[in-house]
Amino acid sequence: AEALQPEQALVQLLRDRLAGLGPVTAELLASDFALTLSQLELALLQLQTEGFAIAMPERDGRKLWCERRLLARIHRYSREHRRRAVKPVSPASFARFLFRWHGLDQPASHLDQALSMLEGWTAPMVLWEQAMLGIRCRDYQPQELDQRFLSGELGWFRPGSSDVSARQVVAASPIAIVPREYLSHWYSGVSGGSECNNAHAQQVLRALQKNGAMFTRDIEEQTGLLRPHLEEGLKTLVHAGRITADAFSPLRWLLRPERLKAKQERRHGRGSNSLPIGRWSEVPHDSFDQQGNRPVEASQQQVAIICKALLRRYGVVFRAGVLRESLLPPWRYLLAYLRRMEDRGEVQGGRFVDGFSGEQFALPEALGLLRQAREPLSKPNWVVISAADPLNLGGWLLAGPRTPAGINNRILLEDGLPVARLIGDEIEELAPLNDTAKVSARDLLTIVRPLSRNQGMTRR
Repeated sequence: AEALQPEQALVQLLRDRLAGLGPVTAELLASDFALTLSQLELALLQLQTEGFAIAMPERDGRKLWCERRLLARIHRYSREHRRRAVKPVSPASFARFLFRWHGLDQPASHLDQALSMLEGWTAPMVLWEQAMLGIRCRDYQPQELDQRFLSGELGWFRPGSSDVSARQVVAASPIAIVPREYLSHWYSGVSGGSECNNAHAQQVLRALQKNGAMFTRDIEEQTGLLRPHLEEGLKTLVHAGRITADAFSPLRWLLRPERLKAKQERRHGRGSNSLPIGRWSEVPHDSFDQQGNRPVEASQQQVAIICKALLRRYGVVFRAGVLRESLLPPWRYLLAYLRRMEDRGEVQGGRFVDGFSGEQFALPEALGLLRQAREPLSKPNWVVISAADPLNLGGWLLAGPRTPAGINNRILLEDGLPVARLIGDEIEELAPLNDTAKVSARDLLTIVRPLSRNQGMTRR
């Protein structure tokens, strides 16, 4: 037999010892071997260098050590035990949960909460204020949204479109609102901005690339374009996903009918009151190659930002639940990071919603509300949402027909479940309604402003 030095023998003995123990402190091992703590720590560091042992976070001020593969098994058994303890709810209960999770039963007065839940969601720009934020915030004021843009908290962008038939931005053009610091991460989840062949748009884009962010009047003076040509160029660039603004009022200005703009100019002249507040700028596109394609590999920071936004929006994230999302990297990247979040204890894995395959992950604070959603409210609310809202679950997570996300399509929800919808000028019943409820549903679906809620109304 080969003679071993005392240090080598201790390493071999520790290797066998750790293979049969769970997490253990160096003090306990030193007591078992009747050696000093410094001698044990040197041997443990040797095993850590070899990749055999791993140092765990301190507990009660003492560091724990464990064999790497054994620790992986412990984590796996613990994870499987936690997942088996979860009792799934039905898709209808999950729809009720989302209804309450988004606060549609009791709208809050905090705009930040609604913006956080809608981070990265794309919806027609004409619907954002009235149909998306208005039903989630009590006493919504457009000035509050503008203030968050002007202070640098928020940014918006239009995902680049390859549709050559629509050269200019229209009311149905989808945009996303995200924290300004994450703008480049969300924008890297879409295809590169499309090319602009419009001469007026090219002039505006060259001015922005040369001078950086500019006010509308500065662009007008720099390019020498007439006001109608300037608006045409800006609309084309917004539609192509090439520019953004540091306020929301420029979008209102672009969508405002020409007769109203002319009336305002006659009243105020060509002064500042006739132009929007805020500056235009080019959307950051550093993550694209020269051909305008985004890289296949998603960065860890981008995936982390997107996963946390999805968890805030849905409370429970699984593949079938995010099919309507348009700015996501491949699911395999999200799944890997969600598993990492589960290992860190930030989310819990399991089967929370019945009827869907694949892994599911939930925020700890969502589990209580999810259990409560098993039973409907005694007096459920009726709320009208736009078909472009993330709570339009019919045909996706709920049985029934899908409602196209058109700007004029609406859905009447009763405690999160669709009972009627408006498509074009036609009203369809999705659940049995009595005569009184039919009249009330028609009134709610056909009212234009605002999309109202009616407390305590029921179809039974």
